[in-house]
Amino acid sequence: MLIPKYWAQYKQRFELSETADNASDDFNSKQATIKRYGWSDISQADALAHAKARVKEAHQRWLDGEDIVRRERREEYNESNGIPIREQIISEQNFSENGLTTTGLENKAYNTQLIVTRNSYGAQVANVNDIAIIDVDNNDLLHQKYPDEYDSHGFIGVVRKSNNVSNKSKANDPDQSSLNNYDKPVSMKSFVWTVVIAAIILATFIAMKSLSWLWLLLFLGVATAILWQQASKYDQEQHQRYMGHIASLQTYIMDLIQQRIISHPQESFRLYETPAGFRIIATHDTISSSDALVADWFEYFHADTNYVRLCQAQQCFRARLTAKPWRMAEVEDKKLTKEIPAKNFWFDVESMNVDSSIEQRQKELKARKEWINNYDKYAKNYRACRYVERFTGKEGIDRNTASTQAIDAFIKWHDDACQVDKELEMA
Repeated sequence: MLIPKYWAQYKQRFELSETADNASDDFNSKQATIKRYGWSDISQADALAHAKARVKEAHQRWLDGEDIVRRERREEYNESNGIPIREQIISEQNFSENGLTTTGLENKAYNTQLIVTRNSYGAQVANVNDIAIIDVDNNDLLHQKYPDEYDSHGFIGVVRKSNNVSNKSKANDPDQSSLNNYDKPVSMKSFVWTVVIAAIILATFIAMKSLSWLWLLLFLGVATAILWQQASKYDQEQHQRYMGHIASLQTYIMDLIQQRIISHPQESFRLYETPAGFRIIATHDTISSSDALVADWFEYFHADTNYVRLCQAQQCFRARLTAKPWRMAEVEDKKLTKEIPAKNFWFDVESMNVDSSIEQRQKELKARKEWINNYDKYAKNYRACRYVERFTGKEGIDRNTASTQAIDAFIKWHDDACQVDKELEMA
C-alpha cells in the first residue's frame, strides 16, 4: 500500500542563465518558481529531502527545455499527477486466521494489512491491501439501468414517457412499467408562448383604449400562478420518478451479483447499502488491487471511476468507516463545522512557505484536534453502511483456509467499525 506517513513541500525560485548552452527564445520565461511535494515513511526530514530532490529534478528538466508544471498541486483522487494520497494514519493492523493483531506491518507472517486513515474531510477510512472492496455509486447505476433518462453522471436527461420504454427494458425489469407511469404534465412551452403573445395583444389594446395597466398586471399574475403550479407538479413527478428509480437499484445490484456467481460459482460477495450507493466485498479469497480479475469486477459492477483510480494508485482497497460531516445533523445544528481545520497540518515550519506565525500555526492545530475529538464523538450516532445480503456460488468456499479466515476477521472488524447492524441513520 502506498500511504506515506510524512509529508513536506518545498519551492525554490530559479533563473535561466543567459549563457546556458540550451538558452533560447523558445523559453516562455527566464525565471521559474518550482514547487514539489515530498513524502516518506521514515521521517519529516526525509520527506523534505524528497521534496527538494523532486524540485531539483524538475529544475533540470526545465533547463533542458521541457515544459514542466511549475507549482505542483495536490488533487483529490490522484488525478494522474503521480502523487500518493495524503491522509493521516490513525492505526496499522493485520488480519490472519487468528483474527486481528496490532503488532504492526513489519510482521511478515501476516499478509492482510489494514491501515486506518483520516481523509481530507475528516472521516475515518479503512485501507486494506488484499481484500477486494468495490464502491458503486447510485449515479452510475442509474445511468446503466436507465440510459434513456440519466446521463453518465446520473443527472436527469431526456425523460421519456412510459409508452416509449423498450420491451427489452420491461422484460429485464418487472418494475419498469410501474416506475414509468408518471407521464409528463402538459408541455409548458406552448403555454408560455401563448401567455407572451396574449400579454403583447393585451398591452396593445390597453394602450389603444387608454385603459388601466392593472389589467395587464392581473393577467400576468394569473399566468404566473398557473406556470408555478405546472412547474411544481412537474418537479413533484420528477422526484417521485427519481425516488422510484433509486428504490429499484438494490434489486438491480443484487441481480448483477446473482448473475455473476452463476457464471463464476467459485466467487462469493457481501453486499452493503451506503448513503449514496452500495459496497461489495469479495469474501472467497484475497486478491491484489492490480489483479486483472479486480478490473473485471470494477467494470462488471460499474464501480465509481474515482474510487477505481484511487485503488490503483494506492495499491489497495478502501472503505469509509464513519460519516461524512455534511450529512451529520450536528453540522446543521452548528455543533460541528463542515470543514476540518488545518488541512496542511502535515507541513513543518521549514516546508510551509506561507505567511503564518508559530502562534497562528499552534492555534490551527489546536482547532483541528478539537474538531477531530468532537467529530469522532458525534460520528458514533451514525452508521456508514447497512448490511444487505451475502451471495455464495454453488461451489462453496472452504472457510478454513488462512485467507478466508483473515477475510472473516476483517469482515467482523469492518461491520463493527461501520456499525452496520445498529439502527442508526446512514451518513
